[in-house]
Amino acid sequence: MLVNKIKTRIMRHLGMTTTLWNHRQNGVYCFNFHRIGDATQCKYDPHVFSCTADDFKKHLAFIQNNFEIIDQTRFIELIVSNRVVDKKLAYITFDDGYLDNYELAFPILTARNIPATFFVATALIESQVIPWWDEIAWHIKHCDLAELQLSFWSEPINLSKATSNRNIQQVLSKIKAEPAHIDAQLKELRQLTGLELNDYRSEFMTWSQLREMESAGMTIGAHSHSHRIFSSLNAEDLSHELSHAKQLLEAQLSQKVQSISYPVGNASTYNKDMFDEIARQGYQLAFTFRYFINQELNTNKFQLGRFSISEPFEPVRFMELCLNAPTL
Repeated sequence: MLVNKIKTRIMRHLGMTTTLWNHRQNGVYCFNFHRIGDATQCKYDPHVFSCTADDFKKHLAFIQNNFEIIDQTRFIELIVSNRVVDKKLAYITFDDGYLDNYELAFPILTARNIPATFFVATALIESQVIPWWDEIAWHIKHCDLAELQLSFWSEPINLSKATSNRNIQQVLSKIKAEPAHIDAQLKELRQLTGLELNDYRSEFMTWSQLREMESAGMTIGAHSHSHRIFSSLNAEDLSHELSHAKQLLEAQLSQKVQSISYPVGNASTYNKDMFDEIARQGYQLAFTFRYFINQELNTNKFQLGRFSISEPFEPVRFMELCLNAPTL
């Protein structure tokens, strides 16, 4: 991270970003989005928002003008062929399955004739289940606690009303550090805040909307069933998360499910011991949330890197993001 910051400052100081952009590395650049819309209007976790609809359009226009965008079929063909990637390719993905993916992102993608893959957590589709990260954010926004200390933590977090979004970020980071105990931590948080969320309305897509997107050329992939972090699961539970999500998707949709993205997706949430089970379940691609340009596709087909989009579009910053990325 420090090396990347230094490289960025040097490039900016020398005015070299645009020049270097023309010589960026070949590979598959996977760009990942979550929610599209206005984060300031969100009742839950604002950090799940990638950008507004206007900025999404700008991101797509730049990607389309600077990369060859591929779909899942082409991606799998590249893996099977095991050829060296000799172009600058782009692959667009979304995680979780929020409704704004259908209402805002899908029409924009369709208008530009851009394919994308939407990884959905099947337990959230057509349910009134609030995801754990959104409920945690809701509690932090509404509680009157000056500090928060869960029994799983070594030290408390100070909760400043002036920095609510920062509070949410800190609490979620702490809770994710104990992935095996997320349910227990959430239960304890409910007890400490004394609050109960009774008016939740699903913010996720329906099966009908997913079918419409698939019919229009989008790919629907798995993001597990219940969005539990894989590294916290035993072998039986991992198998269930992989198989049940795939079975539900294939029962509702027309295409075979060949790809999955890891819930949370950082380096601590998956490991190579899972790869045999992922292959056995019939998946051909698995995507992380790690920052890499994908070059060795066949070798790393179950740990493909993605660029997280989490800010308004600014051309120089976007170019720096790509130029500074390591390869895998």
